[in-house]
Amino acid sequence: MSRSFIKPLALACLALGAAQAQADTVDFLGFANGSKTVNYTLTAPNVAKSSSTSAGGFTTVLNGGPSFTTYCVDLYETISFADPAYTNYNQVDGSVHFTGLHAAADADIGKLYSAGHVVNDAKTQAAFQIAIWEIAFETTGSYNLSTGSAKFSGGTAASSGALALASGWLSTLSYVNNSKDVEVLESLATRQIRGHQDVVFAQAVPEPSTYALMAAGLMSIGFVARRRSQKQG
Repeated sequence: MSRSFIKPLALACLALGAAQAQADTVDFLGFANGSKTVNYTLTAPNVAKSSSTSAGGFTTVLNGGPSFTTYCVDLYETISFADPAYTNYNQVDGSVHFTGLHAAADADIGKLYSAGHVVNDAKTQAAFQIAIWEIAFETTGSYNLSTGSAKFSGGTAASSGALALASGWLSTLSYVNNSKDVEVLESLATRQIRGHQDVVFAQAVPEPSTYALMAAGLMSIGFVARRRSQKQG
């Protein structure tokens, strides 16, 4: 192998190792399609809390890559929009995040993503967010927005029909046969520290290691093209 290629490849490999060792950088740019307000009450075995919040998907950037939509899975914390990117997140599989919290949450959120719902405006994104919260915090084994250990009501989510839509999606969840693999961006901060909310997504987002491998591949292609050019000359 040419020494002129060994050095760039070694640098790419070093970048790969460094990317795997570092925490993820996450930037939240705002609500993807607006939001709706909703009241919620969490009771045991959740930590008791009652408040109101805005429900909707977040426009999210992971490690400087393309933006995609995430949804909150932590009603005990908050995030800030348009601030410097957070540098203390880790991406984990949903099955790891929900272990010991709600055994069915990982699979059921995956079913929600697999159901084929059209989610493209404030009402539908609020409904999707509320459905995710219900799945993540309801521990009775039955999803009902008005009863159980996680309850949601009122606000513009009710007047716009987002609550009714979320209820409808949850009522048909058992008929969904497929379940997408969901990932969670977990804050490394202690729970209940403001500004570090965990979020879930199901899109295929390249990890830093993927970018490093792509760079190595491009370097290899460039090296081969240069060698061919030299031979032809």
